[in-house]
Amino acid sequence: MSVMDLLAQHIIDANLIRLNADLMDAFDLYWVRVVGGDRESNPVMPFNHIRSEGFWHLVDSDGVEPDLQRVDRNEIFRRIKSQILFARLDEDLFHLLHVSESRDALRRVLVETYFAPEVRPIIVEVSRITTSSFEYSRDLLNRSRGRFTLQEAPSVEEVYVAEVRSTAFRRVVVEAYHHTCAVCRIRIVTPEGRTSVAAAHIVPWSYSHNDDPRNGMALCGLHHWIFDQGLVTVTPEYTIKVSPILALNEQHAGPVLALDGKAIYTPADRILWPARIALRWHMHTIFRPVSPHTLL
Repeated sequence: MSVMDLLAQHIIDANLIRLNADLMDAFDLYWVRVVGGDRESNPVMPFNHIRSEGFWHLVDSDGVEPDLQRVDRNEIFRRIKSQILFARLDEDLFHLLHVSESRDALRRVLVETYFAPEVRPIIVEVSRITTSSFEYSRDLLNRSRGRFTLQEAPSVEEVYVAEVRSTAFRRVVVEAYHHTCAVCRIRIVTPEGRTSVAAAHIVPWSYSHNDDPRNGMALCGLHHWIFDQGLVTVTPEYTIKVSPILALNEQHAGPVLALDGKAIYTPADRILWPARIALRWHMHTIFRPVSPHTLL
């Protein structure tokens, strides 16, 4: 289902399918909706085991199918995660999946054959969310070429639901920052595309209703949290400013304090740099410029 969604959006355009961030994001969305969030998804499992169906083949970068009969399963998993093994569909099937009518027919067969009646509407909805998120990603990139507005009116039609918005915003911002934290400049990405950063709104969406990429930065977990708490901010000159709260004796925040005055990491495309007006809003509204008495 995930592969068909990415084929429909031309994200997969060659018959050499990688277990990458796009495929994992699509798979994770199905997983959470159908299985739930209590069990962590593991897309490498189906990526390997679908080959027993006969139409899905594990191949190397040259498209050659190696003999894996005597290879340990954990080693196969490692090769998939490390982008040593890819997947190739039967050529006839691959071409059929590029035609919307045949792709939709196969989708219906899969849904009606393998999913209980009460789950089928969920599967259809997830596919719609994935499609809409790529449309919204393109919309956000186009929006970044225009005039930045600090606060936008929420759309009456609300075509893009929360999952669509968050998926698209994350995709655009994280890719713009090359999976690198704007504050600490650390970039950690697993071979299959799991990343250590998230897309953070500078002006919260609850206030701004603004998913413009210029209202976002890629931040790691720690710096996302302290940015939201107003313990650090970014000046309109794109330098980091640390709150004096972190200089209190009991904080042990030396690595963060050392970032004060340093330039942030910015996207290669200057059009996607944070909007200065959004940074000013965060400095004046969220940032804590003085140190009050601590409660603990």
